[in-house]
Amino acid sequence: MSRPDSPAITTLKNMAALFNGKTLADNTNVWRVAPQISDSFIEKLKVKWAEVRATALPKEFHSKNKKREALSDISFIIDGIEIFPKIYTRNDYKHALLHSFFFSEARRNFSTMCYLMQNNIPTTEPLALLSGNRLHPGTETVLFTRKLEEIDIYFYDFRDMLHGFTQEKRNAFFILFGQKMAELHNLGIYTEDTDKNISVRPKGETYDLHFYDFDNFYPWRFMNLKRSKHGVLHSLFCKRYDASLEESEIFIESYLIVRQRPDLKEALRKSVTDFIAAGGSKNK
Repeated sequence: MSRPDSPAITTLKNMAALFNGKTLADNTNVWRVAPQISDSFIEKLKVKWAEVRATALPKEFHSKNKKREALSDISFIIDGIEIFPKIYTRNDYKHALLHSFFFSEARRNFSTMCYLMQNNIPTTEPLALLSGNRLHPGTETVLFTRKLEEIDIYFYDFRDMLHGFTQEKRNAFFILFGQKMAELHNLGIYTEDTDKNISVRPKGETYDLHFYDFDNFYPWRFMNLKRSKHGVLHSLFCKRYDASLEESEIFIESYLIVRQRPDLKEALRKSVTDFIAAGGSKNK
């Protein structure tokens, strides 16, 4: 992998990624369709969602946190693909304004997942995004993704499982984890909760790590030293499992090889040793 681009070029690429997918306008409704999705599939999705929206949800939908809600109890199948909807509700001028300038949470999430797919980084497969147009944003946007597989393990649950692994198997995981997190960071993708939004998929003797949920990703938030430290610490330590010093060293080495940033090694090592000395996640 080549060395990541400069912050300015990375920012421009991330801004351009917001326009991933083709747009299909239907009066005040706008469908943004992921690059891999066919016209016939999206027509079936339109029909099915109209049916589900009319029969399974209240006419005026209010998300639980007044921002967004993953509809975990509602999914449907089209052409063998189980589809998972997530509704974003707009209740104030801020959300409407962000939507008007293409920076809504839903748009950022959908576009970032498309961008990851194009760069061969496993993610929840984005399918489509339904919203209003810029002048008439409406009160909700719906993100459609492929539902995770039954074998996928939520990352925090996987952290609990690490306690039962052999040391050799834990080391192998932290090598893989360092590589995958670095690949994500090399694209300039940084959010403060990436470490939570991962699913782990068993793959023979190893795993695939799928990154998802980029509501809090901003295209201009490039990776600097402070964010690198944050990403590393949150990857290594949580109340479900604190990495040992050995595991931390393995992760950092793997991470920096892919980042091609050996100059960060001492700063990252110090942040880890200081964190462990202070009691680890127990003192978070």
